[in-house]
Amino acid sequence: MTSSTPPIRPTYILADETTVRVPRDPSLLAQAERIAEGYHQCQAAEASQWLKQGLAHLRKGQYIPALALLQQALQSYRNLGDKQRQAKVLLTLASLYYRVADYLWAADYGRQCLRIARELEDDTLIQQTLGHLGNSYRHLGNLQRALEYMGQSLNLAKKMGDRPSEMRSLNNLAMIYRAKGLTRQAATLYEASLMMATTLGDRSTKLQIFQNLGNTYLTLREYPQAISCYERFLTVSDGGEKAGEGAVDNRTTRRVLTQLTLASIAMGDHNRAIVHLQHHLSIACALGDTRGAAALMDDLKTSYMALSEARVVAIHPDFPSI
Repeated sequence: MTSSTPPIRPTYILADETTVRVPRDPSLLAQAERIAEGYHQCQAAEASQWLKQGLAHLRKGQYIPALALLQQALQSYRNLGDKQRQAKVLLTLASLYYRVADYLWAADYGRQCLRIARELEDDTLIQQTLGHLGNSYRHLGNLQRALEYMGQSLNLAKKMGDRPSEMRSLNNLAMIYRAKGLTRQAATLYEASLMMATTLGDRSTKLQIFQNLGNTYLTLREYPQAISCYERFLTVSDGGEKAGEGAVDNRTTRRVLTQLTLASIAMGDHNRAIVHLQHHLSIACALGDTRGAAALMDDLKTSYMALSEARVVAIHPDFPSI
C-alpha cells in the first residue's frame, strides 16, 4: 500500500556568500549617479540642439524639417520632465501650424501649452498662449471662444503692465470684433491700439493698424478717416524705408493704394485719386505688371474725365453732365 505522504526532500539554504551581497561601497553609488547625470545631460543637450535646428528651419520657412526636429525636442523634454521647455516647444509648434494656416493643430498645441503654463504659473507664457488661441479660434470661425481667449490675454497684459502685449491684444481683439460685424467697436479698439503703438514707436504694428483701421472706416463709409489712415500708412512706410527699417511688401502697398483710390473717388476727390493712381501705376510698371498697368491707365483716364466734368460743372453749374 502506497503512502499518501509526500517524500521529504532536502531543503537547500543559500549561504551568505559575497556574490549575493548588495554592494554598499559609496564610490559605486556615486559612480552610478554620475552615469545617470551624464545621460540626463546628454539627452538635454540633444533636445536643445534639435530645438535650435528646428527654429533655424522655421525662420527659413522650411516647415517640414522644422516640424520633425521640434517634435523630437518635445518628446525629449517630456522624457526629461522639463515642463518649462516643453511649453516653449509647444508654443513654437502652435506658431508653426498657424503660419501654414492649419488652425486646428495650432489651437490643439496652444491648449497643451496653456495647461502647462498654468501649472507653472508663468503669466508671460499664459498671456502669449491666450493671444495665440484667440487668433486661432478667430480663423476657425469660433468667434465667441476667440473673444474669450483674447479678452483674457488683454486683461493679463494689463495686470502685468506689459504695454507691447496690451497693444497687440487690443489690435487682435479689434479683428475679432470686426469679424463679428461690430465695426464701430473694432474702430475704437484699433484707435486705442494705434495710440499705444505710436507711444512705443512700434513701426510694424502701426503699419498693420493703419491698414486695418483704414479698411474699417471704409466699411463704415467714413472716407476722410479711411484716407487719413491709408496716407499715414504710406508716409510711415516710406519714412521707415529711408531710415533703413525695411520696405513694405509691394502687394501690401498696392492694396492700400487701391483702397485709397476707392475712398477718394467715393468722396469725389478726383485730384487725390489721380495722384494715388499714378503712384500705383509706377509700381506696376517697375514690377513689369503689364496687365495691371493697363487697368490702372484706364482708371486714370476715367478719373481725368471725371475731374474735367467736375471742373466744368464748378464753372458752369447749368452745364449738362458728360
